[in-house]
Amino acid sequence: MKKAKIQRSILCVLLSLVLLMLNGCGVQTDDGQKEPPQTGVSDGSGTYPAKLLNYYVAASAGGGLDIVSRAFTPQWEQALGTTFEYIYEDTGSTYLMGMNDLTSLGEDEFGVMCGLPEAMLGMFAFQDSTYSLDDIAWIGNVYTDANCLMVRIDDDRFNTASDLIAYARSAADPLTISTPQVLTPANITAEIFIEASGINANVVAYSGGSGARNDLIGGHVDVSVGGISTAVGLTDQVKVIGIFGNSNPVKDLWDCQVVEDFATDFAMPDLTCHCSIWTTKEMQERNPEVYHMLVDTFAQAIQSKEAEDSLVAANQDRFIEYFGPEQTLANASGFMKTLEEYSDLLNPA
Repeated sequence: MKKAKIQRSILCVLLSLVLLMLNGCGVQTDDGQKEPPQTGVSDGSGTYPAKLLNYYVAASAGGGLDIVSRAFTPQWEQALGTTFEYIYEDTGSTYLMGMNDLTSLGEDEFGVMCGLPEAMLGMFAFQDSTYSLDDIAWIGNVYTDANCLMVRIDDDRFNTASDLIAYARSAADPLTISTPQVLTPANITAEIFIEASGINANVVAYSGGSGARNDLIGGHVDVSVGGISTAVGLTDQVKVIGIFGNSNPVKDLWDCQVVEDFATDFAMPDLTCHCSIWTTKEMQERNPEVYHMLVDTFAQAIQSKEAEDSLVAANQDRFIEYFGPEQTLANASGFMKTLEEYSDLLNPA
């Protein structure tokens, strides 16, 4: 009896080993084809199927996008169980190069891009781009940063946006307004603001935000338009007098007007700037499990207590606003409509 039990036990073990070998090497089907072994995300286990995730940053190392990213990507890495490979797209064609890199990834490689959707959409609208909004699969939003009007802290002519509008509407000489670059939300905001408000002003587009702000501080331009986040570190040199958004996230620094306070006799479209995460629609359609995993783990990471503490330590917490793919798409679609509506005014060509 004992011998029979031992023999049955041995047979069970051997059968288990055979089944394991079949699962590892593929199972023969009726038509003679082998099914691949079920591993990674395809077995529903939620395991990210690659050793790396390419994380493209649409800016230089050490900049704002990099600082914010470093605050939450450690938690994202942990949630995915992989390692992020940081790649900085800081050439003159930042978003074009980033999209090229994303679309050139192999079927077993994955990547996301962190950047300003509005800047990328400007490329889609006004540059010879092979990409469009339909090529983007949104993962979620990181922060929201309304553009604002900055003046020198000692410029007594302007204490509010209303002061600036009243002054510039009757000024004999035009005000000069600096912006970071042509195809940026800040430059688009400045051009539409001048057109809509009827002020006498000219826009000077620089090759970067630092130059635009430095020339404001140095007295070479009258006003600078850029994200509020860029002004927070310059409280001893500039003051914000107006925000092209409906809320004021810097009340502790500047008690300034929001757009509904100063755009009383003219209309302005929504020109809030965002920082978002996206990948390609091709990847989403080819690997829907991986895409949904990226969406879910990003939401988990950006809203974690660890990320919150890191963002506070980096003084980046006041602008953080997470929302998912649907709202990110809705914002992007709305901005594309604005670009189309004002195309004659904005087209750099």
